[in-house]
Amino acid sequence: MYHLHRPLSVKSIDEQGIFEGYGSVFGVEDHYREVVERGAFAKTLAKWRAKGRMPALLWQHDADKPIGVYEDMAEDEHGLYVRGRLIIDEVPLAREAWALIRAGAIGGLSIGYAVTRAEHDPGRGVLLLKEIDLWETSLVTFPANEAATVTSIKTIRDFERFLRDSGFSRKEAVRIASNGFDRRDADSEAEEEAAVKAALLRNIQSFREK
Repeated sequence: MYHLHRPLSVKSIDEQGIFEGYGSVFGVEDHYREVVERGAFAKTLAKWRAKGRMPALLWQHDADKPIGVYEDMAEDEHGLYVRGRLIIDEVPLAREAWALIRAGAIGGLSIGYAVTRAEHDPGRGVLLLKEIDLWETSLVTFPANEAATVTSIKTIRDFERFLRDSGFSRKEAVRIASNGFDRRDADSEAEEEAAVKAALLRNIQSFREK
């Protein structure tokens, strides 16, 4: 199975743990010199729909760490649109993933797939992916391409819980979750940044130990 990474860009929060974005973008060369062509996901998405299921939503491509479900996947003119829901009330790792995304500490989306049909382009020196068998789409730390984005991620309540677990008081957690970095004084910002960095280090260490 191959992996193809894309970055995150969070633009909104609500109380449902839902995020939207692109697991793949068409026509863009990634760091592995691969280009996904429009239509590459058509057959695999049709197969998943026939099963009444969606590809897995995993953490760091770890099959033992599902953190939610995908509610929709579809090709559009831009790429592979995805809408996923993190299971934030029952899965602690999903809450941590949400908090890291909210803080800007998570770097991307990444698809896990097998190549069904591809063609080498000697002029560009890239591999054109014409048909993909999609298995899963993960939230990951490190992206390999600058094009795809997550356009929304939803819940403030669990970000507050994450901050309280990191040592903040309830009042501080509510203020930070509501206002973000740029509306606080320097001391509070430094404290939040330290907590976020600590969570990111735990995430990276877990990823290395897989």
